[in-house]
Amino acid sequence: MPTYRLEPEPTTATGDITAGDAAARGRDVVLLGKLAESGPQRSLWLDVSGEQVIAVLGKRGTGKSYTLGVVIEGLSAGGGGNAIAKLSTPRAALVLDIMDIFWTSQIKLSADGSAEVVKQYEVMRKGGLKTQELCIDVWVPAGFERPNLDPSGTRRLFLKPSDLELDDWGALFGLDIYGEPRGMLIADIIGHVSRDGYTNTDGSFVRPNPDFQLTELLDCLDMNGDISANYSRETIRGVRQRLQTYAALPLFSGPATSLSDLLRPFRSSVLMMARVPDALKKVLVAVLLRRILRERRDASFARKRLDLSTELSKAEKQGLGAVLDESIPRTWVLMDEAHVLCGVDEDSIARDALVKYAKEGRNYGLSLAVATQQPSALDPRLMSQVETLIVHQLTAPRDAAVAKSNMRSPVPTTIKVDGADADVEAMLRRLGQGMAAFSSGNAPNLSRLCVATIRPRITAHGGYEA
Repeated sequence: MPTYRLEPEPTTATGDITAGDAAARGRDVVLLGKLAESGPQRSLWLDVSGEQVIAVLGKRGTGKSYTLGVVIEGLSAGGGGNAIAKLSTPRAALVLDIMDIFWTSQIKLSADGSAEVVKQYEVMRKGGLKTQELCIDVWVPAGFERPNLDPSGTRRLFLKPSDLELDDWGALFGLDIYGEPRGMLIADIIGHVSRDGYTNTDGSFVRPNPDFQLTELLDCLDMNGDISANYSRETIRGVRQRLQTYAALPLFSGPATSLSDLLRPFRSSVLMMARVPDALKKVLVAVLLRRILRERRDASFARKRLDLSTELSKAEKQGLGAVLDESIPRTWVLMDEAHVLCGVDEDSIARDALVKYAKEGRNYGLSLAVATQQPSALDPRLMSQVETLIVHQLTAPRDAAVAKSNMRSPVPTTIKVDGADADVEAMLRRLGQGMAAFSSGNAPNLSRLCVATIRPRITAHGGYEA
């Protein structure tokens, strides 16, 4: 492994380095690894006491997904303190697993497992860590489960059709909802069913139902005389075929999954999405992020009213307290290969939802962690929100330049790699396997970026080639 000497010292304090929270509270911390520079041995902890946006960057095979798994393990360690985390604030985590590699976080490493498990166990043991129970659930969108493949206990996620916005329907059908006849037809039937109601072909009036099912959209398509008068048979037939396809999908047919069931304090939910078609995957991500943002916004508003309003009646206090009791906890959303859904050229509802979540979420107790092997392909609006960067080896000049330009910590005055002078980009090209440059704008006690070795996983890593 290369040796790194950076000057000045990363901190004037002694002991471990803790960074990530502007107030340096250290109330909730997750172990990332150890300082990999010449000098005193120090552990590096991510302070998650405050809400934040972090990004893990690195070319394929350098440890990017592994590091995201380390963060997931820490957030799933349960309340209290142990070797990998100290958590006191109830938080949930949702892993948007678009490659299906994080479900393995349920598997504890042991000395008597398979050859791969034993191999990873030895890495953990040599790193001075022990296996422990983590609080992790695995989910899959209903209709995409594979009982013969999925881990035992995998749960099914359901969505309400009424949670989809018009742009979601456009994305789902691959249509311009405002400029194409089929898109306008979809908008019309949703308006009739959810908002206006309509007169049936037998003359009876069908009342609107804001909480509609897909079968009600099909009924409107077939029984609303205005539809047949305003649209061609070909247009109606095309929309009917697509609606029937989605109406048959279990994802939209069961009782909608409660966010309170999906997001529970001190637990992580891994949502496997690799089998989901891209168009539906984008809609699924957008709907979930909007629901989380909306519910936490209401909870935050209720909390502030209770904290700041001095003339609340007893009934008002009870009502606001009920909102808090029923709301989801503060939440982390984590996603690997973020450029797939939030790429600079990826004009999608998922990208817009992710950017909005990153920009507004911290106000409502929401944090975000994204990982990508192509930082130059990631939407710059998302990168602009990142306060903490964990950067593994990057050899492409554009990607290294993006990483350097987004680092919030000061650059060292001197960098030496194996005794030779280097700049930041040269150092990024020379980072060894499992090593990363760490930079945080929320690090009052960290005087510059530093180089760290990421700690071993204590659960199985699923990001290897098989």
